[in-house]
Amino acid sequence: MSSALLDASQIIRRHGTRTVLDRVDLRVDARSRIALVGPNGSGKSTLLRILAGLETPDGGSVRRAGSVGYLPQLAGEGSVTVRETILERIGVAPAARTLDHLTGVLDSGDLEVIEVHAEALLRWITLGGADADARLGAAADELGLGAALLDRPLSTLSGGQAARAGLAALRTSRFDVVLLDEPTNHLDADGLRRLSQLLTERAGGIVLVSHDRALLAEAADEVVALDPHSGGAHRYAGGWDAYERERDAERERARAAHDEAIAKRAQLRTAASEERRRAAGTTRKLDRRPRDGDKHVKEWFAARADGVAHRASVVARRAERIEVPDKPWEQRPLRLRLTAAERRGGAVVTLEQATITRGTGSFVLGPLDFAVEHGDRVLLSGPNGSGKSTLLGALEGTLALSAGTRRLASAAVIAQLGQARDRLAADARPLAAAVRELTGLGEADARTALAAYGLEADAAQQPASTLSPGERTRAELAVLAHRRATCLLLDEPTNHLDVESLQTLEAALADWPGALVVATHDRRLREALALTREVAVNPSRRTIV
Repeated sequence: MSSALLDASQIIRRHGTRTVLDRVDLRVDARSRIALVGPNGSGKSTLLRILAGLETPDGGSVRRAGSVGYLPQLAGEGSVTVRETILERIGVAPAARTLDHLTGVLDSGDLEVIEVHAEALLRWITLGGADADARLGAAADELGLGAALLDRPLSTLSGGQAARAGLAALRTSRFDVVLLDEPTNHLDADGLRRLSQLLTERAGGIVLVSHDRALLAEAADEVVALDPHSGGAHRYAGGWDAYERERDAERERARAAHDEAIAKRAQLRTAASEERRRAAGTTRKLDRRPRDGDKHVKEWFAARADGVAHRASVVARRAERIEVPDKPWEQRPLRLRLTAAERRGGAVVTLEQATITRGTGSFVLGPLDFAVEHGDRVLLSGPNGSGKSTLLGALEGTLALSAGTRRLASAAVIAQLGQARDRLAADARPLAAAVRELTGLGEADARTALAAYGLEADAAQQPASTLSPGERTRAELAVLAHRRATCLLLDEPTNHLDVESLQTLEAALADWPGALVVATHDRRLREALALTREVAVNPSRRTIV
């Protein structure tokens, strides 16, 4: 008998005319630790929702032998509290509603629902409904949220707080299989450590979608990669590092096989062409010979010409019989090219005895002194809520100082890739129009710039606000690439980017000649950028170190 808790077979899912998933198989048992990877738009979230039973596939089947929970990033509107949202996500609230309804039916004297009621009761107990509130409170305290936060509207939480609430949901849930969709977004270093610990300690199967390569290397022993071109899936055993090695080797073998077949076909075609040339030359010699009546000589020349022509035909047929494998398809990279303005000595931007106040004065950072020199590569570190984004806003000049001075070097340009990507997310105009305004480019040049970042005509015509976070990030990178920046500020740049885009971003930033100030908790990005100076924002919100 199969030990699989979740067995998806030949899953097909279409979005309009596009086949997103094509005959995808995925099997999860109690010890599975699966990383589900692929570029933005390859169908990762779609597959997770199908596995959880929240979306119906167009083909294939899903067999569930245990409880399956889908835990995406927490987000809410209106007055729905954190507690209500989490209990809904971990299945306890829906199970309680079903049980209450059937209890009422049973109390009314309808004994036909006894078995259904028993099943509903068992599900509620299995999901931990009896002590879910107590466990959730303990998890919130353990994760540094505090019980009071659970009864606040989810919409009032910061990104970091919502990410921590997502960890509390994971800690409290009792699913046999948990499906995690980008749980690392907005988590600080401590939150990432706690997530890794939760995944290590958790019993049951795990399917994880994340762009955090360090976490994937720690948590996964199997990788399932979705191919956005074919809609298929490829399984790699051995974990993340083994996946990267095997993936690169497969691509190299496929490229080599394609190039070798092309070269062999070209060689044979050249040989056939040479044979035809020789046959034609022999025929011309025969035509030019004096008509001396020597029929044997004529026959010899004719036979020779026919033989050469026959060999040419044979070689040509061999050339056409060579099967050329498809060239490996690769998603268009971001092609990020940032050109710094003229580099000079001294500071690009300086804060002197600067104090920044946010909101009604409940958050104060400073007074502090901070200078970014030309060519600096600075890491801003500190937990969520310590003031890293506030400091970046002050450096950029978008947050006014309540005290102190900000000095900007002559002709210096500060550009920021923001954590929320609010500029494009709130723009209802077509993306190309929004980019034209931000860059000053003409219509054709704006579309060309977007195409260089993988955003073709369809995306350029869509309202910017309807694009995915990853697509908006690509568009914002296109904007940055067309500004002559002296200093580039990055606030959690890895959020919402797929792994291949991250690697392209790293390669571009590795060659960035201007000043660079980065706030990130992504360990691989920190290593790749070779940041030379670290500035720690003190959690007391008063100073930097």
